[in-house]
Amino acid sequence: MSEMKHTPGPWSCFYKPKYDEWHASLPMANCGMKLALAPDGIQSENREADAHLIGAAPEMLEALKATRGHVLWICEHNERVNGGRRSEEDRRDLEQIDAAIAKAQGRQP
Repeated sequence: MSEMKHTPGPWSCFYKPKYDEWHASLPMANCGMKLALAPDGIQSENREADAHLIGAAPEMLEALKATRGHVLWICEHNERVNGGRRSEEDRRDLEQIDAAIAKAQGRQP
């Protein structure tokens, strides 16, 4: 399974009052590649929240990947305690984690 490559974090976000735009900035070799959110006069009340979410994406993906192993351990423990049966809640939690990781890596199920 190959993973989608992305620009590693940390990313940042900032507001450009001159253009009334929120930007997410990706570090790119001594300069920055900036992604404008809602440019060209398109108004959205969620621009700032969207910029912060995009800026946090690399760290959230790494945290979710690291946390998955712990969640799996808990699910396996629960399964042993419950006579070899995995609960629907545990199954749903793992599926949600796997789906989010797959989506972030361009492998959407």
